[in-house]
Amino acid sequence: MLLTNPNNFVPIARTPWGGSKIAAIKKEQLKGAFGSVPDKIGESWEVSTEPSFPSLVVNHQNETLENTIRRLGCKETLGHKMFEEFGNHCPLLLKWLHADSTLSVQLHPNHNNIKLKSNECGKPESWLVLDTDPGGFVYLGFKKGVSVDEAFHEMKFGDPDRVLHKIFPSKGDLISVPTGLVHATGKGVLIAEPQFVLPKKIGKTWRMSDWGRRYDSQGNIDQENGKNRELHLEEAWDAVDWSLPRGTELNETLVISMKNEEKFEGNKYNPFACMLIEKPGFIQFDPFFKDTFSLFSCLYGRAKLRSNGMEEEIVGGQSGLFAASEGQIQIELQSDILGKCQMSFFSLNLMHI
Repeated sequence: MLLTNPNNFVPIARTPWGGSKIAAIKKEQLKGAFGSVPDKIGESWEVSTEPSFPSLVVNHQNETLENTIRRLGCKETLGHKMFEEFGNHCPLLLKWLHADSTLSVQLHPNHNNIKLKSNECGKPESWLVLDTDPGGFVYLGFKKGVSVDEAFHEMKFGDPDRVLHKIFPSKGDLISVPTGLVHATGKGVLIAEPQFVLPKKIGKTWRMSDWGRRYDSQGNIDQENGKNRELHLEEAWDAVDWSLPRGTELNETLVISMKNEEKFEGNKYNPFACMLIEKPGFIQFDPFFKDTFSLFSCLYGRAKLRSNGMEEEIVGGQSGLFAASEGQIQIELQSDILGKCQMSFFSLNLMHI
């Protein structure tokens, strides 16, 4: 198993909406073991071979995850089918995300969109809600009954809140965010975000609205002297998938409430297999799919991970990768001093990509 460096943060100037939850968890759980943690973090790239923010593997001399996979054997680490498709690149990118203000309204294109540059790809994703404040919300698609013209007008000239569908998720909800779906996370929601990206490519996000905000060079709100972030409404609008459901039908289609140790293996809207553990004890984790790697992420508590006669120990704030060759993993999960423990697991279902 490969343990990644937990302090892999996007600079706050690039995520000016960033919140305090990730920082608080990393500081409390890690206690400075991997260096200082900023007070605000919008995105923590937990497991990544994406060139923008590649992960370092702490139990393999801090070499990059991509190099570790290559050195240990791509087929053994990722699995034979994954290697045939993606080489030594891990196609599953895992982030933590938290906002103190609503994110820009966004859309991810599919991998075949003709407006993507040669070094870009699409970015289907999903959101596992790890925690949420009272009133925490996300935007997902358009309201039922809103016309195309009305939606475009509000996105460009008016108030996107008038046309976007808002939901108030609960802890443990798994929300599918397929390509072509207009979306934004709101204040107070902490999510684990698996994304599917192609080798040597950067997953593309097109911003449709940023709520009229202006920022200084450090990412602070400055409505008087600051600058607007770049928007891509025209590109995104051409990529909207109008066949997706809306309103309550969208909730029923794209939102699943995960139960403790229940496995979700993906569907046509969501290629990401997922499992959530929230109770201490001994768990035997079987890979979601034969001959396929899995990612893991510990939010709270402490865990001993055992496979093939080897043992690693992690604490809250850490993530990593189980190699395809490891098979069944024995997990001993313990609560932290506040009685909390939580681990999540992800894999990629090739049938749905």
